[in-house]
Amino acid sequence: MLDYVIVGQGVAGSCFALKLIREGKTFLAVDNGRHKASSVAVGIYNPVVLKRFSLIWKAEEQLKLLNQYFGEFETLLNEKFIEEIPTYRILKNQDEVKTWKKKSSMEELKPFLSEEISNSYDSSIETPFGFAEVKQTGRIELNKCLNHFQQYLIEKNQYLNEEFNYSKLEISEEGIRYGSISAKRIVFCEGFQVLKNPLFNYLPVIGVKGEVLKIETEAMLPKAIWKAHNFLMPESGKICLTASTYDRDDLTYEPTEKGKAEMEHHLKEIYTGNYTILDHTAGIRPTVVDRRPIIGNHPLHPNVFLLNGMGTRGTLLAPQMTEFLYEFIEFGKEIDREANIRRFDKLWK
Repeated sequence: MLDYVIVGQGVAGSCFALKLIREGKTFLAVDNGRHKASSVAVGIYNPVVLKRFSLIWKAEEQLKLLNQYFGEFETLLNEKFIEEIPTYRILKNQDEVKTWKKKSSMEELKPFLSEEISNSYDSSIETPFGFAEVKQTGRIELNKCLNHFQQYLIEKNQYLNEEFNYSKLEISEEGIRYGSISAKRIVFCEGFQVLKNPLFNYLPVIGVKGEVLKIETEAMLPKAIWKAHNFLMPESGKICLTASTYDRDDLTYEPTEKGKAEMEHHLKEIYTGNYTILDHTAGIRPTVVDRRPIIGNHPLHPNVFLLNGMGTRGTLLAPQMTEFLYEFIEFGKEIDREANIRRFDKLWK
């Protein structure tokens, strides 16, 4: 009997699998490799809400665990996935300049917001009111990381390449069975696909479609995450990425002309030069009405668990939510109430 079955090998499922490897637990990951928002995501991490210049929930803890987890992925897979890149917030008007100066002088924000505002840089970068640096930001090459980790799991016979069939799942007090597979517990890390899960489809998970453009600029741009409404990030040479859209109506997995037009419109707020579109991709992120993850066990089945709702900050949230869930399962430590699935028990029937 295995210790765990993990359903889904996106960023949440992969972080949980990494934790199990670290702790010497046996497991099998089940995923068909399709429709993973993590495989489309750019993987930018940033501890600051750039609309309000305020720290995200549990920012310092999440940054520490991000570096720990993806550092372990690098060691395990002998590849580089973490790239530290400064984020330059382009200030839109004098009110934002004043707000930035006020916020960057606050003690809790000093490690993350530079007090200096710069007024010129590259001639093709549009910064009429200047820009300022957000520190401790960067990018995780998520698609590369997840693909390498998938191959690692395949080689270790810990990966089942199929779409999870809920009708094959049997749950008892002793554990779970899935076809010929027996395990003590099962953890669902399906992202937006959780709405197809008959055990957890009562949860208020909202799909938000995001689209990404890969472009080639006419000249090399300064290596930074340039942020206005959207962002522009040089990836290598003249190749850059820009994203994203927040569409809650069109929940297909195909990129759209509407999304491309929106991204190109907002790109003009940052970049004034010519460019060529090389690729256009889309994915659906799982968000929650209260903008917090959902982790914990099913109201009726104590050995059936959920790790979901990472939204647009999966690289930051997944490591800490993995820690929360693992400590709850193995040691009975209570999950932070803001992320605890118990807050939605009234919706379950």
